[in-house]
Amino acid sequence: MGNKSDDERIQPALHSLLSGDVDGLAIALNADPQIATIEVAGNTLLEWTTQPEVGPPSPQIVDLLIGAGAELDRALNLAGCWNRAALCEQLLAAGADPAATADANITPLESAAMHSSIEAADVLVAAGLYRPALWLAAACGLLHRVKHWVSTDGSLLDDPGIHRPNWADVGRPAGNPPSDDPVEVIGEAFVFAALNNRLTVMEYLLDAGVDTDVRPYRNTTALHFAIQFRRLEAVRRLLARGSSVTILDDIYSSDAAGWAEACDDGSQLARTISELVSAS
Repeated sequence: MGNKSDDERIQPALHSLLSGDVDGLAIALNADPQIATIEVAGNTLLEWTTQPEVGPPSPQIVDLLIGAGAELDRALNLAGCWNRAALCEQLLAAGADPAATADANITPLESAAMHSSIEAADVLVAAGLYRPALWLAAACGLLHRVKHWVSTDGSLLDDPGIHRPNWADVGRPAGNPPSDDPVEVIGEAFVFAALNNRLTVMEYLLDAGVDTDVRPYRNTTALHFAIQFRRLEAVRRLLARGSSVTILDDIYSSDAAGWAEACDDGSQLARTISELVSAS
């Protein structure tokens, strides 16, 4: 084994993982247990189970990797990002730290919230917010927590938390540094509620006076984000409450129809969103 490169050592196990071969993976791990900690293309075997191109892993495969000593925390962050809700549950049960940060300075729950990974967020939030913040509570649909920060008249009642969202942490262009302006702080929460389809939080904030076209990040509206993540009910609600379809964001210089076209994956859901936007 010592004369083989890490890439060569990991290939039989990686092939078994990608093909769902539990027995083959067990044989590979028994022959060389250290491969559970080797990275290939930036990920360990356990971290590869989080990736969209791999498909949801079987619990048996995950158990084998956990039993072989795989590191759990980065895998949990990635599982949150890619909306692997069942995998989040399994990793948490095995002792993964829901407060740990991984590649960027964000927790698994924050990663899920910034990627609109709703089902994973619903699993992760049960373990706690860890870095309590208004935007995160809104993104997770925690209306009772949002009411702690935002009154019915739209005023900010308490410190919204020091951990503000930074889109550069998840690969988007950096925005302006966050300000303490209550309009921006609450608008930020509204945008995250919309992109995560948290309708009750959206309605509460709108009724409290939030501008439906508030855009704290690079002139990007809640409608733009709801379109991108194909959150149909949020799109319906935003359009019903008067969201503009003509605002151009500062990244792509595109209006709502342009976002709908760019994010069309050929599904009926995407077509319905396009039709709603076109009709507004």
